[in-house]
Amino acid sequence: MKMKRIVLVSAFLISELGFSGVPDIVNSAALTGKDPVLNKKEWHAAKLAHSWINAKSKPFIKEEGKILYTFGVTLPSVICAPLKVCDIEMEPGEKIKNVMLGDTARWQVKPAVSGSEQGLISHIVVKPFEVGLVTTMMVTTDRRTYHFKLLSRKSNYMPRVAFIYPEKVNRQWDIFYANYEKSQHRKIIPATGEKLDDLFFDYEISGDSPPWKPVRVYNNGVKTIIQMPKAMAQTEAPALLVVGADGQGQIVNYRLKGDRYIVDQIFEEAMLISGVGRRQMKVEIELNSEKFFKRPQLNEGARTDEIVSN
Repeated sequence: MKMKRIVLVSAFLISELGFSGVPDIVNSAALTGKDPVLNKKEWHAAKLAHSWINAKSKPFIKEEGKILYTFGVTLPSVICAPLKVCDIEMEPGEKIKNVMLGDTARWQVKPAVSGSEQGLISHIVVKPFEVGLVTTMMVTTDRRTYHFKLLSRKSNYMPRVAFIYPEKVNRQWDIFYANYEKSQHRKIIPATGEKLDDLFFDYEISGDSPPWKPVRVYNNGVKTIIQMPKAMAQTEAPALLVVGADGQGQIVNYRLKGDRYIVDQIFEEAMLISGVGRRQMKVEIELNSEKFFKRPQLNEGARTDEIVSN
């Protein structure tokens, strides 16, 4: 009569919580029958299951005392104690659908939630009624299926259990690489394919303001590139002279490619000149030598989005 009363109480708790499972009395006679004979295929399957159950993947502890298992690599064991609570925590946002116990007569499970509505966390609260119990539990959610081995002891119980998810880690790496590729793409000048990290932009442009005044000047460590405005297509291209050690302008090798002057050297000072006499217009270009020879990757004053969009 006492056993029936316990079963009815357990059944009431399960049904009230919305957790599935039919109460079953643990009858010692049920475990004394003879095992069926297994064929080779069945033995192989049993050995595979045994190797998964006993896989050497060990849990580890996180802050706040959480015991973390890697989901799917082994059968996680949860050690509980009578009169104490074992808290099994799901992934944030994961919703529990069903909980099924191997022994519903001597174990109790209850649902709980924590967190805000945006990051709700589902919990399964497990309590054994006796010491020395061993059973299994299956939990289905809207994301995955969990399997547990439950043990009850007087002490050495596990208050908090949670998981790390390999697929979540993989997703994080995928996101990282996708963002990295986007950031690298933003560092490339579309017109030339040059990487901004390889370029130095700290030049001072001064003098007159003709329609062909350079938009920017930069170098890649070998060549100097002078980018001209689109308006230069409607005017005469200015001549380029590099200032030598004597302070005089010197003709150097360069070529015009699209809207850019490509100079086959790194110069410290240069001049762009157009016209003669009173109509002459001159723009001076000067390299920030001190910063250049320290080899910064990118001039702090040159924003990536400005460089790419212009």
